[in-house]
Amino acid sequence: MKKADIKLILAVCILCAVFFIYRSFTQDTGKRIVVEVDGTTWGTYSLSRNQTIEINDTNVLIIKDGEAYMSEASCPDGLCISQGHISNTGEMIVCLPNRVVVYVADDEEEDDDGLDAVTG
Repeated sequence: MKKADIKLILAVCILCAVFFIYRSFTQDTGKRIVVEVDGTTWGTYSLSRNQTIEINDTNVLIIKDGEAYMSEASCPDGLCISQGHISNTGEMIVCLPNRVVVYVADDEEEDDDGLDAVTG
């Protein structure tokens, strides 16, 4: 490797580190968890209250200490369980076989009809 290659690799690594540090300090902690089943809202739950939510006898969602995670799922692969804890706005847990989506939302967000834009 030449010196220019090493400098380029070092510059890319520094940029990546700065991006991840910036993101970790600027990412907002969400206020609520929204659970959707088969595209419709199943429920909305506060992240500030510890609770256990059973979703359609297929999944169990735990909210504890301001974080949410899937503790049980009837799907064969169990990928939703290994997705870990979520607490920042925009993070989500998805269980495709059971059609369950759990995401972190902020209080200012309003429920909409799913439209991104209206055209004339």
